[in-house]
Amino acid sequence: ALFGANLATGVQVADTVPLPTTLLGTTVKVRDSAGTERAAPLFFVSSEQINAMIPTGTANGSAQVVITSGDGKISVGTIQISSVAPGLFSANSSGVGVAAATALRVRADGSQSFEPVSSFDAAQNRFVSVPIDLGPDTDQVFLVLNGTGIRGRSSLAAVTAIIGGTAARVDYAGLQGVFVGLDQINVLIPRSVIGRGEVDVVLTVDGKPANTVRANIK
Repeated sequence: ALFGANLATGVQVADTVPLPTTLLGTTVKVRDSAGTERAAPLFFVSSEQINAMIPTGTANGSAQVVITSGDGKISVGTIQISSVAPGLFSANSSGVGVAAATALRVRADGSQSFEPVSSFDAAQNRFVSVPIDLGPDTDQVFLVLNGTGIRGRSSLAAVTAIIGGTAARVDYAGLQGVFVGLDQINVLIPRSVIGRGEVDVVLTVDGKPANTVRANIK
């Protein structure tokens, strides 16, 4: 998310996939530490904010960002590029509180179902956690987390998760596959946390910790 002034001549949201590299005439170019310049795919543009995706192949290190508005105004800044910069999304979009996630139940017969992890409580005007029932011993229940900055991991073994202070098995960490730019992490909830209620979910990728989110274990 890039913030400034006179970044675009109006407001427009991308409605095509692949994402466009021009919206209302506004473009974002990223010149990486190796000197290669690439056009950034754009999610959204407005006068004061642009949401863009770092182009695939951008080298690690300091990179220059050049925004050219549809009326020719140019804004320049720098960003730091890293292979991983893990972040987990929360239901309330703040980065804290209950995770923006779902629970995936895999039964002994191989059947699967998705269950909510959070819901919006209108009376409290906020998102609250929904207790996750781990069910019988024959069920496996995965916490399917949504995040960013994870797909560049060195290996799956370099991704670790702790739920309620207990190490949890990570079965997948990479592209979500449907929404552009979104990463997904599938973590098997350990049965030893049954009855713990709201617990912290801590993710680390290549030694870098993500923000801590929460889940409710019945």
